[in-house]
Amino acid sequence: MSGPEPDQLHRDVVQAALPLLGELHTMSTAQIAAAAGVGEADLLAVFPDNQAVLQACFTALTEVIAAVTDPSAEMRTITAIRVDQPLASRLVEVIEVLAAYNRRIRTELDAFHRGIRPTETTADATRRREGLRSFVNSAELRGAVAALLETDEQHLRLPPPVLADAFVNMAFGGTRLLHPDGSPLSPEQIVGLFLHGARRVP
Repeated sequence: MSGPEPDQLHRDVVQAALPLLGELHTMSTAQIAAAAGVGEADLLAVFPDNQAVLQACFTALTEVIAAVTDPSAEMRTITAIRVDQPLASRLVEVIEVLAAYNRRIRTELDAFHRGIRPTETTADATRRREGLRSFVNSAELRGAVAALLETDEQHLRLPPPVLADAFVNMAFGGTRLLHPDGSPLSPEQIVGLFLHGARRVP
């Protein structure tokens, strides 16, 4: 009788080993095989040692995080924002897209990590923040925001690229804008503060 298909065996072992990521370097191949519910000989046909299993787990983790934090869909949404609407409306849409991206990666990474460990670790939270930070700091996002500002360039005090940087930093620069009661400012309030400063608009 033939053993499991190598590709399927590889996936099964990695799936079983991910919850044991912190222990794999101390486990024997026999222990890893037992945790995966396969024979040690079958495991060794795909992974020569426990370090190979560990490396495969890190590769799988990296691929999942890269896929989840990929902002391509959000960038398409931002570049499709209509420029024939008021500038404030355009900028509110940008904030809403970025907020939705943050919620999406949180939900998807949480779901993935729940399959690995019951509670979130500091490293898990760091990965989420790094995903958002990478998107916010990307030249592609800031260029798209600058393009949304260009329609109103004649009314702006500074060039669109400079204002795009300022806007993205204000909206998602790492320091949350909060009311005295601790609740966050709405997208409309953030945009109003960006466009009009601290003074009330008549």
